[in-house]
Amino acid sequence: MDTMGDDVEGDDVEGMDVVGEEVGRALALRRALGGRRGLRLPSALAGASTQGISRPKEELDFLPFTLLTMTTLTSGFLEALPQRPFRGERLIANAAYVTAAGVVTDVSNFVVITPALYVGAVQVGASQGATPLSAFSATAFGVRLAMPVAGQGTRIFLPVASNIPIASGDSIIVSATIIGRAVR
Repeated sequence: MDTMGDDVEGDDVEGMDVVGEEVGRALALRRALGGRRGLRLPSALAGASTQGISRPKEELDFLPFTLLTMTTLTSGFLEALPQRPFRGERLIANAAYVTAAGVVTDVSNFVVITPALYVGAVQVGASQGATPLSAFSATAFGVRLAMPVAGQGTRIFLPVASNIPIASGDSIIVSATIIGRAVR
C-alpha cells in the first residue's frame, strides 16, 4: 500500500510494523503538511527531538555555575539555573588555591564532588562518592555524561569539599560550567 507516495525502499508501509517509529512520525508529518513527495520538514523542526532540544550536532551551548570561594569552610556548592530547557553533556570544573601573595596552584585533584552532581532531584552518575574535579578538567578525555533534561529554572547542584587547610588570607576558588544543548 503506497499512501501518497510514502513507499520505503523494498518494504511495505502497510501496518507500519516494518517502519521505524521515527520514519512513521516523519510520514505522518509529511501527510499533515500536504502529503507531497519530496516535501522537506520545516528547518525549525529538522533535527529537533520531541522535547524540542536539538539532537547531537556541533551546536552546543554553555551553562555557567556560580563561582565558589572557600576561605574558612572547606565545603560548599555551585549551582546553575538554566533560563531555557537544557541537557548537559560535558562538565568542566576547576579548583585553584590562591595565596594572599597571589600565587595560584591547581588543586583540582584535592577538591571533590561529593556526594554527586544533581539535575533537579536526579543524581547524575552511577553511584555517590567523592569524585575529584580533575576528572572533569578542560583537558579530560571521554567524559561525556548522560544528564537528564533540565527545564527552565531547574536547579543544577554541584556540592564540593576539600581537606586542604586554608591559611589566613588564602582561598580556594572553584568554578564549573556545563556544555550541552538548549532550546533555541
